[in-house]
Amino acid sequence: MRYLIMAEGEGDGELLLGRCAAVEGLFTDPPPPPREVLVLRGCAPGVRAEWLGAASVVGRTESGFEVWWTLVDAEVLSVAPHTGNPALVDVTIGAGVLPDDWHRHADGPFVRFELTTGRGAVRAVTRSATDGLVADRAAAEPLPLRLVGCEPAEPMRAALRKRRGRHPGYTELWSLDDTGRVMDRRAIGFDAEWTRPSVLGGALVDVLLSVDADGLPGLAARPAWRLWRAGPPQRAGSWRELDAAGRHAWLMLAMRRERPAGPDRSGGEYHLAGAGLRDEPGLHCAIGEALLGPGGYYGWGWDALFDSLCGGFGLVPPFTLVWHDFAATERELAGEHDPAAGPGYPEELARELEERGVTVLRA
Repeated sequence: MRYLIMAEGEGDGELLLGRCAAVEGLFTDPPPPPREVLVLRGCAPGVRAEWLGAASVVGRTESGFEVWWTLVDAEVLSVAPHTGNPALVDVTIGAGVLPDDWHRHADGPFVRFELTTGRGAVRAVTRSATDGLVADRAAAEPLPLRLVGCEPAEPMRAALRKRRGRHPGYTELWSLDDTGRVMDRRAIGFDAEWTRPSVLGGALVDVLLSVDADGLPGLAARPAWRLWRAGPPQRAGSWRELDAAGRHAWLMLAMRRERPAGPDRSGGEYHLAGAGLRDEPGLHCAIGEALLGPGGYYGWGWDALFDSLCGGFGLVPPFTLVWHDFAATERELAGEHDPAAGPGYPEELARELEERGVTVLRA
């Protein structure tokens, strides 16, 4: 049995709903959101028509309340003079927009919008109106997840006896590696469409669930999961063979890895191999490995890294980080950086580490 279906039990305990041999649909990607055309009106000049890829627009109210709209496969379609002020431009964007209703909670009208494509890479700013952005969008349809070869415990049997099998509480799917350790925990709920005798035979059953699309790891995570199936990685640099999405999945698995009990240590010298990282997920894989060994986790991004410095992840400042091939890291991560915005991501991160008690030696 490679998977456990767990729910909240009494107090802080956990309740076993059932076990199953396999899961079909775990690595399914949701369909992309429908394409839309958005217009940011009255932007400063300097924007050009280009493909952006993953991007976002952040809207701010006068009080500082922020709403983020995530854009999928975004492209600046055109840049034209603004009708009210020819010194400004209207920026037309084609993109899929992920549904998000946070704009309903804004405490006033939005007074500023920024189009960004990465840390510090602001492509356009407007204090004027936008067309098509602030709107209610339909939530993504749930996806099917089939539990194959289930051995239900009584709480699951009770849910399945209902006309529509639902467990009322918070429910997770735990994935086990070959050593029996929990490799991943994922909130899926328990909303059963049907139950049938299992294709594996015996007294087992197969169960079809409907789950939220954002609860699944997605297709890009499969290569990283294969590397972790045998147990926590023992070989340095295994993550280097993955693409950016696979490296992000690697970081999520590393984050969920059980950490040794006991107090955090400090001091010592650690060596970061800075060549061949390619992207920000690669950099954070390398940092976790440098500080805590193969499969080590020390944050999956900027904020998570600095949360790790506060303790609970095995190492706290002061310590020394020798960043080898620092110039190579800067070159490889330069694609999303606008030089006018200040130092690049590696240099900015190094400076912030130094402010928080880490000695960074750029080699």
